Amino acid sequence: MQMQRLVYGPLKSAAGRGPVGSLASYPFLIVIDGLDECNDKDEVEDLIDGMLAFFHENPFIPLRVFITSRVEQHIQSRLNVPAVLLDNLVDHCSDDDITAFLNVLFQDARRQNPVIQAYVREHGEWPTPSEKRKLVEHIGGSFIFASAVFKFIMESDTSNSHPTTPIDRLPLTLKMNPGLDGLYAQVLARSEHIPHFLDIISTIALLEASLPTLGIAELLGISTHEVVNVLVNLQAIIQADSSYIRVITFASTFAYSSANSSFADGGRACPFI
Repeated sequence: MQMQRLVYGPLKSAAGRGPVGSLASYPFLIVIDGLDECNDKDEVEDLIDGMLAFFHENPFIPLRVFITSRVEQHIQSRLNVPAVLLDNLVDHCSDDDITAFLNVLFQDARRQNPVIQAYVREHGEWPTPSEKRKLVEHIGGSFIFASAVFKFIMESDTSNSHPTTPIDRLPLTLKMNPGLDGLYAQVLARSEHIPHFLDIISTIALLEASLPTLGIAELLGISTHEVVNVLVNLQAIIQADSSYIRVITFASTFAYSSANSSFADGGRACPFI
């Protein structure tokens, strides 16, 4: 209803008063970020359905909608239509963007921080190319995590009896948890009651190489549809189709948590270890 009153109605009204092309040189763009974070699934589905209906009835209105979201079934099923162009950001490596982001932050820090200035005069470039490369690899494409890492490096804890410098804290960031354990636990909990859940998830975590859903089914002696039934609600962290299964969003936290005990929340071991 809000989209109709605030967006669709005014655009249709403006288009009715003159040539559509006179509204703008380029289409208007609406960005909806993090659609998966909306708790009311029915409202999300209504939003998408209303959007698709509007574009079907008004194909020449100069409007585009850009949606970002984790892959959730109630969203994916609505958007998987010819009128929508779907793209998977997992297929687009953002390491170069993360590197550029960190370069700007560290350049500003060097101009403002006397400790860093003194270190650079004595030892040369900081961080070194090798340190930045390791940092980018650890960040794994998450701008939120990149920001948290940089704040950790730069914000000194003066309450500590032995306060450290940014130079000291940089190596420690390579041991930082990305902070997505809560997300994994929440997503995994959706399907834990489904038959074969534990066997399927354990198999994915322990495999050295990816298997398709058919391969997982044959390995466990169950039907392919039973594998899909478990994975369909885990699309935020596991992508699966007939040809492959791929763990996404800091896969190392998921796949190797039992080995390094990193999959914990607030110091409590996660039940999925």
